[in-house]
Amino acid sequence: MRDRLTPWFGLGETLAFAAGRDCAAAVFRVRHGAIGAGIAVEDSVRGMLRALPGRGVAAVDHVDLTPDAVMVEAVNTHRPSGMAMRRAVLEARPCMDAQVEGEFRRQLERPESVLAYDTGNGAIMLLDRKARVLVVAMGARA
Repeated sequence: MRDRLTPWFGLGETLAFAAGRDCAAAVFRVRHGAIGAGIAVEDSVRGMLRALPGRGVAAVDHVDLTPDAVMVEAVNTHRPSGMAMRRAVLEARPCMDAQVEGEFRRQLERPESVLAYDTGNGAIMLLDRKARVLVVAMGARA
C-alpha cells in the first residue's frame, strides 16, 4: 500500500494499518498537504468521473463538498463508479479498528478533506490537508 501511495502523497508515519484477504485500511501522517501529479485533482464530481477512465485515479477538492457528498453525487452521476467507491468503503470496514473508523468518519464529513479514488486498487483515500492525515480504505478487488 505504501508503494502505491508514495508517489501521490508525502507519506510519513503509519498510524494504523490492517489487512485481510478481502480488505485493507490504514491511517498515515503526511509530511505536507500536497497531492502528487499522478492524481488528477478536479473541482467537481463530474470532472473526477471524466478523469478516472484515462488516469485510473482522481480526486475532488472542492470547499463546499464533503467526501460523503462526493460519493453520493458520484452514485447519482455515474452509478457504476459511485457504487464502486461505496463498495470499497463497505468492504474495508472489517479491517477498520476503532481508530481508523473514527478518523474515516471524521474526514467523511469534513468539506476540507479531499476524496480520491484509485480504480486500480479499488481504494478510497481521504486527505485532511490541515491535520496532515491520510485515511485509505480498500475492499476486495473484483
